[in-house]
Amino acid sequence: MVKIDRKKFDRINIEIINTCNLKCSFCPTPERPTAKMSVEQFSSLAATIAPMTNEVVLHLLGEPLSHPELGGILAAAHKNALPINIVTNGLLLTGERVDLVLNSNVRQVSISLQSFSDNFPNQDPTNYVHRVKSFVDRALAHRPDMYINLRFWDLEGTTPDQTNHNQDMRQIISEEFKFSWDDIKVDVRRRKNHRLTGRLYLHFDSRFLWPSRDNEVQQESGFCHGLTGHFGIHADGTLVPCCLDHKADIPLGNVFTHSVEEILNSPRATAMRKGFEKNGQLAEDLCRRCGFITRFKSARPQPSKISVPSSRKGNFDASHPISS
Repeated sequence: MVKIDRKKFDRINIEIINTCNLKCSFCPTPERPTAKMSVEQFSSLAATIAPMTNEVVLHLLGEPLSHPELGGILAAAHKNALPINIVTNGLLLTGERVDLVLNSNVRQVSISLQSFSDNFPNQDPTNYVHRVKSFVDRALAHRPDMYINLRFWDLEGTTPDQTNHNQDMRQIISEEFKFSWDDIKVDVRRRKNHRLTGRLYLHFDSRFLWPSRDNEVQQESGFCHGLTGHFGIHADGTLVPCCLDHKADIPLGNVFTHSVEEILNSPRATAMRKGFEKNGQLAEDLCRRCGFITRFKSARPQPSKISVPSSRKGNFDASHPISS
């Protein structure tokens, strides 16, 4: 068996719960049975993957802050020195949950601001923004090492002015955080973020087509970071090659019944990885129907880092915060 070297992966996406308190139009409709990962399951998994990755992102689908044992999950990550990245819609950033996030091994929190207006188009977002601002103020004061991304992943083009979405939200955000939109110079083809202060960033991206077997074929060849830079694990333990495989259309194995290393070295996973890295072959039909993979057209396949000492380090500098 080929050994997976230490810190091979930039990140591993783990879905600790697959239900959400919102129903966003830009997220796919959940089709898998509801599930949540137990603290015991996550703790065992954390011990296994800690040597493999720079961080864990608590996200495929679902709202991680809604997990009833969030404290135990974060404690298990801390015990295993496993940095955590939380992706949230921000509605649950109150009370005890804020304390858990600030007093834990969380390295970054990404708040999807576009989710509020998508679910509550006729509601004033002021109170929601105040909730976000309260969390940010506490984080800046007590956790200046934490990265915070205020996400607007709603662009219809490549720059922040190319959208008709969330205009009320944008105005209130600029007032609360005291900046002018005229000063935001971002083009997501080259740079997606704008620093407001410290490690607090505005983060932008355009909408994309989630992979689905129902999509038309988008490309016959291409490159992806799935299984080379990251992979995903669903709440029921199913390991998938990509954080966008929300339906587990490419189930490579289950981490609760087989070792992660065994699954990553399975014939199916190996074929996918070699296809991406060597000649841009898309071994799986789902990859041919993925709208996100087109963003990597200029990416060159990288030599395999399996069995090669990894020199990759987490990209945590202030000029380029982690994003997922």
